[in-house]
Amino acid sequence: MKRIEPEPLWDLAHAQLRDALLAGRFEPGTVLTLRALAESFGTSITPVRDAVTRLVAQGILQQGPRNSAIVPNLSRKELADLTVVRCALEGRAAREAALQRHDDATLRRLEERLATMQSLIQARKLESYLEHHRKFHFGIYAMSGIPLMVETIENMWLRCGPVLSFVIPEYVVLLKGWDHHTAALKAIMVGDADGAEREIIADISEAAHYLAGLADSKGQLRRPSS
Repeated sequence: MKRIEPEPLWDLAHAQLRDALLAGRFEPGTVLTLRALAESFGTSITPVRDAVTRLVAQGILQQGPRNSAIVPNLSRKELADLTVVRCALEGRAAREAALQRHDDATLRRLEERLATMQSLIQARKLESYLEHHRKFHFGIYAMSGIPLMVETIENMWLRCGPVLSFVIPEYVVLLKGWDHHTAALKAIMVGDADGAEREIIADISEAAHYLAGLADSKGQLRRPSS
Protein backbone atom coordinates (compact mmCIF):
# COMPACT_ATOMS: atom_id res chain seq x y z
CA MET A 1 0.00 0.00 0.00
CA LYS A 2 1.12 3.56 -0.73
CA ARG A 3 2.19 5.99 1.94
CA ILE A 4 -0.36 8.72 2.60
CA GLU A 5 0.27 12.41 2.17
CA PRO A 6 -0.99 14.83 4.85
CA GLU A 7 -4.61 16.18 4.79
CA PRO A 8 -7.24 14.89 5.00
CA LEU A 9 -5.66 11.92 6.74
CA TRP A 10 -8.88 10.39 8.11
CA ASP A 11 -10.49 10.06 4.69
CA LEU A 12 -7.31 8.91 3.00
CA ALA A 13 -6.65 6.23 5.60
CA HIS A 14 -10.23 4.99 5.27
CA ALA A 15 -9.99 4.96 1.46
CA GLN A 16 -6.73 2.99 1.41
CA LEU A 17 -7.92 0.46 3.95
CA ARG A 18 -11.21 0.08 2.08
CA ASP A 19 -9.39 -0.43 -1.24
CA ALA A 20 -7.12 -3.06 0.33
CA LEU A 21 -10.14 -4.97 1.62
CA LEU A 22 -11.90 -4.71 -1.75
CA ALA A 23 -8.80 -6.07 -3.46
CA GLY A 24 -8.61 -9.06 -1.09
CA ARG A 25 -5.19 -8.08 0.27
CA PHE A 26 -6.07 -9.25 3.78
CA GLU A 27 -6.94 -12.89 4.43
CA PRO A 28 -9.99 -13.67 6.60
CA GLY A 29 -8.87 -13.92 10.21
CA THR A 30 -6.02 -11.43 9.77
CA VAL A 31 -5.41 -9.21 12.80
CA LEU A 32 -4.81 -5.60 11.72
CA THR A 33 -2.92 -3.61 14.33
CA LEU A 34 -3.27 0.15 14.30
CA ARG A 35 0.47 0.60 14.69
CA ALA A 36 1.33 -1.58 11.67
CA LEU A 37 -1.27 0.15 9.52
CA ALA A 38 -0.04 3.59 10.60
CA GLU A 39 3.54 2.64 9.72
CA SER A 40 2.40 1.36 6.32
CA PHE A 41 0.48 4.56 5.62
CA GLY A 42 3.14 6.85 7.07
CA THR A 43 0.70 8.52 9.47
CA SER A 44 0.01 8.70 13.18
CA ILE A 45 -2.31 6.14 14.76
CA THR A 46 -5.19 8.64 15.14
CA PRO A 47 -6.46 8.70 11.50
CA VAL A 48 -6.00 4.93 11.26
CA ARG A 49 -8.03 4.40 14.42
CA ASP A 50 -10.82 6.55 12.95
CA ALA A 51 -10.79 4.58 9.69
CA VAL A 52 -10.88 1.25 11.50
CA THR A 53 -13.66 2.43 13.82
CA ARG A 54 -15.77 3.39 10.79
CA LEU A 55 -15.26 0.00 9.17
CA VAL A 56 -16.09 -1.81 12.41
CA ALA A 57 -19.30 0.24 12.67
CA GLN A 58 -20.19 -0.81 9.11
CA GLY A 59 -19.71 -4.48 10.01
CA ILE A 60 -16.78 -4.78 7.60
CA LEU A 61 -14.19 -5.41 10.32
CA GLN A 62 -14.54 -6.88 13.80
CA GLN A 63 -13.18 -5.24 16.91
CA GLY A 64 -10.03 -7.04 17.97
CA PRO A 65 -7.78 -6.94 21.02
CA ARG A 66 -6.50 -3.56 22.14
CA ASN A 67 -5.56 -1.29 19.21
CA SER A 68 -6.45 -3.85 16.56
CA ALA A 69 -9.24 -5.12 14.35
CA ILE A 70 -9.89 -8.49 12.72
CA VAL A 71 -10.82 -9.30 9.14
CA PRO A 72 -13.88 -11.55 9.67
CA ASN A 73 -14.06 -15.12 8.48
CA LEU A 74 -16.97 -15.83 6.17
CA SER A 75 -19.25 -18.86 6.44
CA ARG A 76 -20.98 -20.71 3.64
CA LYS A 77 -24.33 -19.33 4.87
CA GLU A 78 -23.04 -15.75 4.98
CA LEU A 79 -21.67 -16.16 1.46
CA ALA A 80 -25.06 -17.44 0.28
CA ASP A 81 -26.81 -14.42 1.82
CA LEU A 82 -24.34 -12.01 0.27
CA THR A 83 -24.74 -13.71 -3.11
CA VAL A 84 -28.51 -13.21 -3.07
CA VAL A 85 -28.07 -9.50 -2.37
CA ARG A 86 -25.20 -9.07 -4.81
CA CYS A 87 -27.07 -10.75 -7.65
CA ALA A 88 -30.09 -8.54 -7.08
CA LEU A 89 -28.12 -5.30 -6.89
CA GLU A 90 -25.35 -5.95 -9.40
CA GLY A 91 -27.68 -7.55 -11.91
CA ARG A 92 -29.95 -4.50 -11.71
CA ALA A 93 -26.97 -2.14 -12.03
CA ALA A 94 -25.86 -3.94 -15.20
CA ARG A 95 -29.42 -3.76 -16.53
CA GLU A 96 -29.55 -0.01 -15.92
CA ALA A 97 -26.13 0.41 -17.51
CA ALA A 98 -27.38 -1.25 -20.70
CA LEU A 99 -30.35 1.12 -20.83
CA GLN A 100 -28.20 4.27 -20.72
CA ARG A 101 -26.45 6.02 -23.58
CA HIS A 102 -22.68 5.97 -23.13
CA ASP A 103 -19.86 7.78 -24.87
CA ASP A 104 -17.25 5.82 -26.79
CA ALA A 105 -14.49 6.72 -24.33
CA THR A 106 -16.31 5.06 -21.42
CA LEU A 107 -16.90 1.85 -23.36
CA ARG A 108 -13.33 1.85 -24.65
CA ARG A 109 -11.98 2.04 -21.10
CA LEU A 110 -14.02 -1.02 -20.18
CA GLU A 111 -12.78 -2.88 -23.26
CA GLU A 112 -9.20 -2.04 -22.31
CA ARG A 113 -9.76 -3.19 -18.73
CA LEU A 114 -11.23 -6.47 -19.98
CA ALA A 115 -8.30 -6.98 -22.35
CA THR A 116 -5.88 -6.47 -19.45
CA MET A 117 -7.73 -9.06 -17.36
CA GLN A 118 -7.58 -11.57 -20.20
CA SER A 119 -3.88 -10.98 -20.82
CA LEU A 120 -3.10 -11.45 -17.11
CA ILE A 121 -4.89 -14.80 -17.16
CA GLN A 122 -3.05 -15.90 -20.31
CA ALA A 123 0.31 -14.94 -18.82
CA ARG A 124 -0.57 -16.50 -15.44
CA LYS A 125 0.38 -13.18 -13.81
CA LEU A 126 -2.53 -12.72 -11.43
CA GLU A 127 -1.11 -10.43 -8.75
CA SER A 128 -3.12 -7.46 -10.03
CA TYR A 129 -6.02 -9.40 -11.55
CA LEU A 130 -8.53 -8.79 -8.75
CA GLU A 131 -7.87 -5.05 -8.85
CA HIS A 132 -8.64 -4.90 -12.58
CA HIS A 133 -11.60 -7.23 -12.05
CA ARG A 134 -13.08 -4.91 -9.41
CA LYS A 135 -12.57 -1.81 -11.56
CA PHE A 136 -14.22 -3.54 -14.52
CA HIS A 137 -17.30 -4.43 -12.49
CA PHE A 138 -17.58 -1.03 -10.86
CA GLY A 139 -17.03 0.65 -14.21
CA ILE A 140 -20.21 -1.07 -15.36
CA TYR A 141 -22.10 -0.24 -12.18
CA ALA A 142 -21.13 3.43 -12.38
CA MET A 143 -22.72 3.50 -15.84
CA SER A 144 -26.08 2.74 -14.21
CA GLY A 145 -26.26 6.37 -13.11
CA ILE A 146 -27.48 5.34 -9.62
CA PRO A 147 -24.77 6.31 -7.08
CA LEU A 148 -26.72 4.96 -4.10
CA MET A 149 -26.88 1.52 -5.71
CA VAL A 150 -23.13 1.59 -6.43
CA GLU A 151 -22.42 2.58 -2.82
CA THR A 152 -24.50 -0.33 -1.52
CA ILE A 153 -22.78 -2.75 -3.90
CA GLU A 154 -19.40 -1.59 -2.60
CA ASN A 155 -20.52 -2.35 0.95
CA MET A 156 -21.35 -5.92 -0.12
CA TRP A 157 -17.95 -6.28 -1.81
CA LEU A 158 -16.21 -5.08 1.35
CA ARG A 159 -17.85 -7.93 3.24
CA CYS A 160 -16.78 -10.62 0.78
CA GLY A 161 -13.56 -9.06 -0.59
CA PRO A 162 -11.20 -11.12 1.61
CA VAL A 163 -12.58 -14.44 0.35
CA LEU A 164 -12.76 -13.30 -3.28
CA SER A 165 -8.99 -13.69 -3.25
CA PHE A 166 -9.56 -17.45 -2.90
CA VAL A 167 -10.49 -17.64 -6.61
CA ILE A 168 -6.80 -17.02 -7.42
CA PRO A 169 -5.36 -18.94 -9.16
CA GLU A 170 -7.32 -22.17 -9.63
CA TYR A 171 -10.81 -20.88 -10.39
CA VAL A 172 -9.76 -17.97 -12.59
CA VAL A 173 -7.24 -20.00 -14.59
CA LEU A 174 -8.64 -23.52 -14.71
CA LEU A 175 -12.29 -23.69 -13.68
CA LYS A 176 -13.96 -20.50 -14.84
CA GLY A 177 -16.18 -21.38 -17.75
CA TRP A 178 -17.97 -19.04 -20.14
CA ASP A 179 -16.53 -15.52 -20.21
CA HIS A 180 -19.42 -13.66 -18.62
CA HIS A 181 -17.40 -10.44 -18.51
CA THR A 182 -17.10 -10.28 -22.30
CA ALA A 183 -20.74 -11.26 -22.75
CA ALA A 184 -21.94 -8.64 -20.24
CA LEU A 185 -19.97 -5.86 -21.90
CA LYS A 186 -21.22 -6.84 -25.36
CA ALA A 187 -24.80 -6.80 -24.05
CA ILE A 188 -24.32 -3.33 -22.57
CA MET A 189 -22.86 -2.02 -25.83
CA VAL A 190 -25.91 -3.10 -27.80
CA GLY A 191 -28.44 -2.12 -25.15
CA ASP A 192 -29.42 -5.68 -24.23
CA ALA A 193 -30.58 -5.12 -20.64
CA ASP A 194 -31.73 -8.72 -20.10
CA GLY A 195 -28.43 -10.09 -21.36
CA ALA A 196 -26.31 -7.73 -19.26
CA GLU A 197 -28.22 -8.62 -16.11
CA ARG A 198 -28.11 -12.34 -16.85
CA GLU A 199 -24.34 -12.42 -17.48
CA ILE A 200 -23.40 -10.46 -14.37
CA ILE A 201 -25.62 -12.67 -12.20
CA ALA A 202 -24.08 -15.79 -13.75
CA ASP A 203 -20.58 -14.45 -13.11
CA ILE A 204 -21.36 -13.84 -9.43
CA SER A 205 -23.22 -17.12 -8.95
CA GLU A 206 -20.55 -19.35 -10.50
CA ALA A 207 -17.77 -17.83 -8.40
CA ALA A 208 -19.93 -18.15 -5.27
CA HIS A 209 -20.57 -21.82 -6.06
CA TYR A 210 -16.81 -22.42 -6.25
CA LEU A 211 -16.19 -20.54 -2.99
CA ALA A 212 -18.96 -22.44 -1.18
CA GLY A 213 -17.12 -25.65 -2.04
CA LEU A 214 -14.12 -24.42 -0.05
CA ALA A 215 -15.97 -24.50 3.27
CA ASP A 216 -14.47 -26.62 6.02
CA SER A 217 -16.40 -29.00 8.32
CA LYS A 218 -17.63 -26.03 10.35
CA GLY A 219 -18.88 -24.17 7.28
CA GLN A 220 -16.07 -21.59 7.26
CA LEU A 221 -14.56 -20.71 3.89
CA ARG A 222 -10.85 -21.55 3.64
CA ARG A 223 -8.24 -20.91 0.98
CA PRO A 224 -7.69 -24.10 -1.03
CA SER A 225 -4.45 -25.89 -0.22
CA SER A 226 -1.81 -25.60 -2.91
